[in-house]
Amino acid sequence: MKWSNRIQIVTGQACVHIMLHLLLIAALVWGWKHQSLLHVTMVLLALYACVFTAMLLTQRLPHLRRVGDFLEDVTTTYYFGAAMLVLYLLSRVIHHNLLLGCVGVLMLTGPALVSLLAKEPVRRTVRPRHR
Repeated sequence: MKWSNRIQIVTGQACVHIMLHLLLIAALVWGWKHQSLLHVTMVLLALYACVFTAMLLTQRLPHLRRVGDFLEDVTTTYYFGAAMLVLYLLSRVIHHNLLLGCVGVLMLTGPALVSLLAKEPVRRTVRPRHR
């Protein structure tokens, strides 16, 4: 068994996702250490928006479906991190803790509510009538 398969079995994450986690942590620590966390946050959010847009585009094309599935895994994995970065940016502008808490709850529960409320259309099968 390859070492990458063992890591995926133990952690539940692919090596690519683990490397992305480590790179994001390194970028945030670097930004915090050099007093440029605001700029690093904006760049990370812009990258997340680009990956999300690319995911939407590649999922519609059949020959790029595997790339779209990978990008979907990346965007769902990093949605909550992106939500926390947006809250950080909002906290630099809005100084009302209750309002920030409400926005945070809405951002974190929004996808769950949308997925619960969005229903697949029910397909009716036409059965031949017996005489």
